Amino acid sequence: MCNAVSSAVVPQADAVMAAVTDLAEQLPARGLEIERAGRLPVDVVAALHRAGVFRLWMPRELGGLEAEPPVVLRVLETLAEADGSTGWCAATGMASNSVGGFVAEDGARQLYPTGSELAGGALMPGGRATPQPDGSYLVQGRWSFGSGVQHCDWVVGGAMLANPAAGGPPLVRAVVMPAAELEFVDDSWDALGLRGTASVDYRTAGVRVPVEHSIALERISPWPTGPMWRIPLMSLIFPVLAAVPLGLARRAIGELAALAVTKTPFRSGRLLAEREVLQADLARATALVEAGHHLLQLSMQALWDAGAAGAVPSVRQRAQARLAAVHATAGAAEAVQLCYRGAGTTALPRSHPLQRVLRDVNTATQHYGISAVGYEMAGRALLGMEPDPGL
Repeated sequence: MCNAVSSAVVPQADAVMAAVTDLAEQLPARGLEIERAGRLPVDVVAALHRAGVFRLWMPRELGGLEAEPPVVLRVLETLAEADGSTGWCAATGMASNSVGGFVAEDGARQLYPTGSELAGGALMPGGRATPQPDGSYLVQGRWSFGSGVQHCDWVVGGAMLANPAAGGPPLVRAVVMPAAELEFVDDSWDALGLRGTASVDYRTAGVRVPVEHSIALERISPWPTGPMWRIPLMSLIFPVLAAVPLGLARRAIGELAALAVTKTPFRSGRLLAEREVLQADLARATALVEAGHHLLQLSMQALWDAGAAGAVPSVRQRAQARLAAVHATAGAAEAVQLCYRGAGTTALPRSHPLQRVLRDVNTATQHYGISAVGYEMAGRALLGMEPDPGL
């Protein structure tokens, strides 16, 4: 695990984008290295810290930026275009650091004493939290898909909490645990794509978590005052993940365009770029990505604007944001497929960027927050029915 990287000066949004642009120029040459290592190199994680990426969606009161959606999407798409695993870890780390706004304020200040700390993990309830006499919880369990948790300071996990007083079903708490007290199962991540994210399982036989380091998911009450903290948790963290597939699709379009002006297909007298089918597919891929990007940005901005006006975004606005994220992800996957197909046998080797992008984007589509199940959730809400709790 990397130690937190302290900084006396918090980078502003434009400085973050400039630093990310510089980093993105170096990442394509390291894609194979990252994939083969199965995790982000220490220097790449340090560069993300220095750039301020993980501060983008932290409370200002903790040294965060609370950056608006256009900045966040540009940062994440740029990183994902350069390397999918780096983009994914940036997105999940940035989203996970929003936990500082949802735990109690005193707990947040304990978790983020310098503002440079990093959280990761997953909300799925893989553990059990047992109340202790001092008010803390003894947490046991095993969680999956901990993207980048091995370079985090804190790791989040969902834990079932018995609620005998209310006599109802068990409740779920999000518990924030010290990474140093968890065991990471190194051989548990062997996926099709995003192989460099080290999205390993993590487990504990028993770690104590103060109540102020946990969140009761059925009654979330953020303490910061900025617009983003009026956006419900799921609507805040899920749509942003769609920036990664969009960035991957941009990489695929760029790879195909570069290949098309140099490759003459077998038994053809014309460059690939001169073939009408290729021209049409490249245009379709571009349209899919641009449409997905703009719809995602508009829907996320609507959530933000509602918060800035002092309101909680409506169910319809939240449904539209989830729909935009799922639509952008599906469109990006289709765009990558068009580009991969257009490249022919050139893209077959596992080492080719188009092959890696194809695997990465199809892995990303399986994430709960941007998977096709979101169509059903959005449609239910748009029909005026009781929204799914996962919306």
